[in-house]
Amino acid sequence: MSREDTGLLGEWRAAKYLKKQGMRVMERRYRCGHGEIDLICADGTETVFVEVKTRPDGRIGDGVRAVNREKRSRIKNAAAQYLRFHPSPSVRFDVIEISAAGLRHIKNAF
Repeated sequence: MSREDTGLLGEWRAAKYLKKQGMRVMERRYRCGHGEIDLICADGTETVFVEVKTRPDGRIGDGVRAVNREKRSRIKNAAAQYLRFHPSPSVRFDVIEISAAGLRHIKNAF
């Protein structure tokens, strides 16, 4: 399986998990000139920007560590662009890590 296919499968799995948690997936793979956001969800009135890191052979924490300062900055810039056209009273940034150990959801990751 290619790296892109692995990522798409992880995003699909994350979206399915978030729906089970009562969240509504509003956008998948949102792209703009400022960057990309894997999933944009609604959790009640809160807009949630979700970065999904799939590491099938990785250890717990490998995916979360990959969301470094530069990656967080790109996500925040893309979120600002999205919010210009879709205002929200409250936002948060989550990370979902998928590894051999399973799915780990970190709310308010940054």
